[in-house]
Amino acid sequence: MGLMGLRERQKANRRERILEVAKTRFQTDGYAPTTIEMIAKDADVSAVTVYNYFDSKAGLLLALVSESDQLLIRQLKAMIARKPDDLIDAVAAFGQILRRHAMSYLTKSTWREILSASIQEGSSDFGRTYLELDRVLIELMHSMIIDFQTRRLVPETIDSNALADCLFSLQNIRFFQFIADDNRDDGDIDSRLRSDLKALQGLFSTPALK
Repeated sequence: MGLMGLRERQKANRRERILEVAKTRFQTDGYAPTTIEMIAKDADVSAVTVYNYFDSKAGLLLALVSESDQLLIRQLKAMIARKPDDLIDAVAAFGQILRRHAMSYLTKSTWREILSASIQEGSSDFGRTYLELDRVLIELMHSMIIDFQTRRLVPETIDSNALADCLFSLQNIRFFQFIADDNRDDGDIDSRLRSDLKALQGLFSTPALK
């Protein structure tokens, strides 16, 4: 490995260490009480180094979300590739994958901080980038609906973009409820989302929703 390659590897390792420390700090101490200085000390770097990598504490939080989403996207693509034949089951699985992945990566309290920051900083780089991550997930939902239409399991007359946005928003609302309440578990939210979807089945003239 050349000198430049070694430096890049060291830089990547330093970035990963800062992210891991930030993740731990946010989960144990909370987002608001945690400072860049605390993270820098735990990561054995200077505060300036943390700012150089991530610009701000919100930038650190967004980097954690982005890292999480790359793993999530792979899981969702694998589910869609299996070509489920029931739309309710498919959308419920979409939501379940999202919730279970979220819980395997960060705690509910940290996700509450992320959702709060995405609202409070909606017009900032953080807010715009968070919305872009949502757009990617909506596109995955759309690709799943297109596949259902191709297999004639959802009527081709239905606007696939509108349906994708609607179904993603519906499961997203249930995700917010899941994150907001420590007493709500995955099974409860899955049951509620399935009830939501079944309530919409009269809008479709296809046996795919039953």
